[in-house]
This record gives sequence, C-alpha cells and structure tokens, in this order.
Amino acid sequence: MENRKEKDKKILTIIVILFVISVSTLLYSKLSDEQTAPKPINNELNNETEKIEDINSTTKNEINTNTATENKKKTNENQDDYIETNGTNYEIDTKNKTDVAYLLDKNAGSAKRTPTPKGKQIAIAITGMDGRLGRPSKHADANQLIIVYPDAGKIEIISIPRDTYVDIGYTDSTHLNKLTYCRANKGREAYLKEVAQIANISKVNYWVEFSFSQAMGIIEFLGYKNPANTLQVLRSRKGLGGDDYQRCYNQGQFIRQSILSHFDKFTGITGGLLIRAGLLFVETNLTADAIINMVDNLEKNGFPKPELVNVKIRPNVKMDYKVYDFNDTTISKLTKKIESFNKPRFENEIESAQPKVNVANRLNSVIKEAIADSAKRPATVISKLSPYFQQRAWMQVNNKNERIKIRNDFQILLVNAYRKRNNPEEAEKVNAIIEAEKELFGE
Repeated sequence: MENRKEKDKKILTIIVILFVISVSTLLYSKLSDEQTAPKPINNELNNETEKIEDINSTTKNEINTNTATENKKKTNENQDDYIETNGTNYEIDTKNKTDVAYLLDKNAGSAKRTPTPKGKQIAIAITGMDGRLGRPSKHADANQLIIVYPDAGKIEIISIPRDTYVDIGYTDSTHLNKLTYCRANKGREAYLKEVAQIANISKVNYWVEFSFSQAMGIIEFLGYKNPANTLQVLRSRKGLGGDDYQRCYNQGQFIRQSILSHFDKFTGITGGLLIRAGLLFVETNLTADAIINMVDNLEKNGFPKPELVNVKIRPNVKMDYKVYDFNDTTISKLTKKIESFNKPRFENEIESAQPKVNVANRLNSVIKEAIADSAKRPATVISKLSPYFQQRAWMQVNNKNERIKIRNDFQILLVNAYRKRNNPEEAEKVNAIIEAEKELFGE
C-alpha cells in the first residue's frame, strides 16, 4: 500500500511537471511571435480604412520552410525600423529588400482632395533658402506649406518641388520660370502668391525662412546626433533612388514626424519661452502669440495624433512615396546609401563633389579681419560680419566650444560696431538673437 501511494505520488509529480513545461512552451512561443512581428499598420485609401496584413505573416507566405527561421530572425532585427503609423494612410512595401526599411504612401500625390475641415485655416510657408557660406541667396530650395486647422485639431503639409513651373515672365528657353527663381528674382510677395495658387488656397498667412546653417541648428535642436548627415539626406535628390518629388516629400514627412514627436515641448509656460526663442532663430513674420494660440487650440481638439497630420504633394504627381522613419539609425543608413551612390559618379567625373569648407577657419579669419577694422571702421565690421550672422553660420561648426566662442566674438564685434554707428536698436537686436539662441539650446 505504501509503495502504491509512493508510485501514485511520483506519477502525479511527473504529470504536473509535464503540464508546466507545456504551458511554458506555449507562452514562450506566443511571446516570441509577438516580439518578432511588427504590429499591423492601418492603411487609408480613398477614405476607406483597411487593415494591412501583419508583415511577419506576409513574409512567411513568401518564403519556404527551409528559410523561415532565417527570415524571421531578420524581421526581428529590423522591427525597430518600421514606423508606428496608428491609422494613417501608409502601407508596408512587401517588396522592399534593402537594409533601409520604409512604408509606402499611395495617397500623397493623389489629385483627389480631402474635405476641408470646418473652422479657421492658417497657412504658413516654410522656405529653406539655398546659399553658400557668407553669401546669402534668396533661391527657394525647400518649399513646404503647413496648413493648420486649429478648430479641428488637424494639420496638412503641402510639399512643393523647387522646380515647379510658374509663369513669372521669362521666356521658357531661359528655364527660369520655376518656383525657386520666383523667390529670388520676383520677391517674397510674388513667391507666396504662387505657393498659395499651387496649393489651391486663397492666401498664405505667415512665412518662415531659414538658411542652410539655421537648418542645421533646427535639426540639432530636434535631437539628431549628426545634423549634417540629416540635412544631406533631406536634400538628396538622386542618391536615394528618387527624384525631386520624393525629396520634397521626405522634407514634408520630416516636418510631420518632428511635429508629432516634439509638440509637447511647445505647450505650457516652458513652451512659450521656446517659441519666442525659436522665432528669433529664423526670419519670419510669425508672432509668439499666434503660435501659442494655435498650439493651445490644437491641443484642446485632440492633437497630436498621427492620423491628424498628413503630407500632400502639389502639383499632384501620383506615385508610391517612400515613408522613412527619420531616426538616427535610418539617417545613418541613408547617408551610407547616398555616399555609395555618389562615389562612382565622382570618381568617373559624372558629377563634381561640392568643395569642403573648413567653416571654423573661415569664420575665425573673418573675425580677425573685423577686429583689425573695429577701432576706426565700424561700417566695414558690419559689412563683413552681417552675411555670416544672418545665416547663423557658426551652427556649421561641429565643436560646440569653438562654435560658442565664434558666436560670442560675432556678438561683441557687431554690438560695438552698431553702437559706434549710433544704431542701438540693431545692437540690441543682435543681443536678443544671441540670448534667444542660448535659451533654445539650453546654454
């Protein structure tokens, strides 16, 4: 009897152990599948929402059983590259075999207009100006129109290629009837009218303009480890296998992702301080009160949510636009891709590489000249330093300590020169810009 009880006890123990092992295996299998597969992504086409099949399941259908394990491993490695869209109009590109993951936006270039939200509409033109160091240019290199619907809690970004045709009075043989030349040759007002017409809106309410160096500063403020590489990716037209339409879409999508990621920084009292500092970092007719009012109304109406911001291409060109997740990892991969594309072109002299400039040396040289002029020729100091100051050229200096020293030298020399010229208003403006920059970058 004793032996039988002992035997039953052993059998029960074995059963319990087997049960625990089975449950553990089942749970591990479930967790493993969940961790390996990126979450499903929703797709909006023609205003109808349809669910996109889980990418892991799609991959399993395309591969045979001999390679399933290896493909599953690759999916797991790349899952952080895929964008969490939460209901926006993107879908997975299942044919993508590159090491840089992206989604597809099939709706950005559609001629079909989405219903205009009710309530107020505020249009802000964002223009990146193309110019060499110390030689400000008015060519409109990047053209983005942000349309804010504060009462609906929505934002629409209209991306316009720089070479978009506009009739500004030149003969077509000159190739000057383009949006980029409109800003340079016809002025801001004419440019804004053309932007409004292309976007099919009545008018542009506000404008923001910035140089290459200021763009570097904005990207650094957004937290990117390598602003130069980020800007290279956003300006690339051929290196990523696209064209000017894909390039301007990348810029619009970058703005979209930045708005969603950093919107909370501009709310509340601290947000108001950042907004005021940011406005002094660029050229604009926007006021802090106007932005704060927009931010407050957007927040009250459910913003930010991914589905509340979309990107459109105008003039409309229907194609599958690649949607990259512009994080540091993706930027690094895209930079390598651009360099790989450019290398044979430069080596075979198909294209010439832009000459590299040592910005710190150039600026220190200009400062040295200004110091020599500062005692008796304040007008010359202003003339020499102003073009670099307007560009915030020191933002291209990688070493932050050296950058700050150069910026401080610019401040001292310009403020003293303006005061010697009996122009205290300009002197105070220089001080305000520098102090705002310190606030913006937490110095």
